[in-house]
Amino acid sequence: MKVITKHFGEVEVDEGRIIKFEQGILGFELDKEFVLFTEEENRSDGLCWLQSLTTPELALPVIDTIFWFPSYSPEVADEQVAKIGELEEKDLTVFSVVVITDKIEEMTTNLKAPILINNMTKKGLQVIAANDEYAIKHNLYEQMKFMKAGE
Repeated sequence: MKVITKHFGEVEVDEGRIIKFEQGILGFELDKEFVLFTEEENRSDGLCWLQSLTTPELALPVIDTIFWFPSYSPEVADEQVAKIGELEEKDLTVFSVVVITDKIEEMTTNLKAPILINNMTKKGLQVIAANDEYAIKHNLYEQMKFMKAGE
């Protein structure tokens, strides 16, 4: 199917890649279907884009939170996770929305409200983590520097 986007132009998308958010995403509750664009197919360790199929202007920059923050473990009620279907840990991808600014040092990511995607059912859900240690604006640049130093 052809998808019209503001940032990527007209893109051909396999319908099997469509992720359904029955409740929408916080602030964008009317947008229910998205597709994930990555730099390389089957690779999500860099910056990705969660593109709405309803609103061409809506493309949220996201990162694979577990890749960038290996100890990240959001506390989420089981009944919330059940909304995206039964899954094994390997079937779950956890993303967080990134705020990109003119100054890379000020780039942040939202660890308080992760986006959960069941890769088998292609269902997604944004939740609020119960953990107090996770912030809405967590500095991503500092984590990038930390990970690069550990290579």
